Amino acid sequence: MKLPPVLESAGARIVPALQLAFGELSPEIRAVVDYHMGWRDAQGNRVEKQSSKGVRPALALLAAAAAGSRPVETAIPGAIAVEAMHNCAFLLDDVMDGDRFRRQRETAWVVFGEGMSTLSGVSLFTLGSSTLLGCDSPNRHAAVSLYHDTFATMLKGQAIDLQMEGATEVSVARCLQMTEWKTASLMRCAATMGAVLACAPDSVIAGLRAYGETLGVAFQARDDLLGIWGRPHETGGRPPGFDLRARKATLPVAFALEEQGAVAAELRDVLLGTDPQDEDIARATLLVESGGGRERTIELAAAKVNKALDAVRALNLPEDIRTGFEEIAEMGRPDY
Repeated sequence: MKLPPVLESAGARIVPALQLAFGELSPEIRAVVDYHMGWRDAQGNRVEKQSSKGVRPALALLAAAAAGSRPVETAIPGAIAVEAMHNCAFLLDDVMDGDRFRRQRETAWVVFGEGMSTLSGVSLFTLGSSTLLGCDSPNRHAAVSLYHDTFATMLKGQAIDLQMEGATEVSVARCLQMTEWKTASLMRCAATMGAVLACAPDSVIAGLRAYGETLGVAFQARDDLLGIWGRPHETGGRPPGFDLRARKATLPVAFALEEQGAVAAELRDVLLGTDPQDEDIARATLLVESGGGRERTIELAAAKVNKALDAVRALNLPEDIRTGFEEIAEMGRPDY
């Protein structure tokens, strides 16, 4: 997938800064992080092709620019922090969920073990916090508070996610609560961090906050669609129906179960079965779609993207900055 121009431009600034910052980690942990980030292979050899899109650090740069600041100087610590927290969450989630593939190759815990992967995730979180504390923004303590509050909210969302795994009586409201805490909170943090560091006025921060929290729900809804109907090259090597096989209570499933009819009843029976075979996953996929799960999730994602666009367009931003926010928002719109 070709990245929008805003991400290509931001990546040239962010990746060298990330590599320099992550160089402060111990050699043992750095090996895990470099592999997870896609910078090196399992043997430590450099990998030229980067796999991460860098949406969240790009948002941190745009947020500083929205405040009228020079983003490279002001928001790089914020970009490093949000990407550190994002990948901390990936490393820990992969261990907890038992996911064996991410970004077209085996996850870090499969290669280096659960203990090293967990240590690496926690190390990234602490590195992000110390990066913010060490920057020269007069608002650095407010940025650290935002960082810590966001992670605490993400942990609440992850707890719900683990609790719902395998459940067949999950409401749409419960799924949305989990999404808002686990995913949208980080997007909200990314969309406001640069503005906080740049001492933006409250009105700008409020607009960016609304943009980030609604866009985060759209991104999760799109990921939930990919977890059922996505192709391996779109899902980091996972097969279609992966989330159904793992019995994850995602938005399409919740929407389909909410109908409470014959389709929902059959879907529950399939999800409750042990050791599902390919034909069971194919049947469940059809049931989720016929129960309206796919259509309603697409509608939700599109509505959230539109709401995020409205929020950023209400701000008085230079055209190039607004366009950057718009390009990222459109990535949350399902294209199938």
